[in-house]
Amino acid sequence: MLDLRAVGTVAYLIALLWVSSCARRTSLTRDDLRSKLVSASSYAAELEMFIDRVRQGRVTKLFVQGHATQLEKELKRSAEELDHSTPQAGTEPPFQECRKEVNFLRRELVLLPTLTGNDGALQSEREQIKRSRERLADASSLL
Repeated sequence: MLDLRAVGTVAYLIALLWVSSCARRTSLTRDDLRSKLVSASSYAAELEMFIDRVRQGRVTKLFVQGHATQLEKELKRSAEELDHSTPQAGTEPPFQECRKEVNFLRRELVLLPTLTGNDGALQSEREQIKRSRERLADASSLL
């Protein structure tokens, strides 16, 4: 007589193996990584300009929330792509820097709507994002 618990366990293990084989990491070439770094740097530059517009009072709070949410979604997609990638040999430091800065930008985007109207905090935020963009440029120069 078959033990249903054993059959269930075997079925679960087979399903787990199948799912894990589908979620393989992709190898990121040097050119792919350079593209990711340029993309992240572009998001940082866009965020700097966006903060300037917020500081100048040229956008509504609702627009700030919506635009920040949209940018965060795009950065989330980039972060997930990086999380499911493996860097090519010799590109690990720029790869790690790219992941770190993309996640940093995501965290900062969540804060941005709460800083509307606080010029000092927005200026500080802009400086941090500028430094992030510079770190991304430095990482890109290693490739």
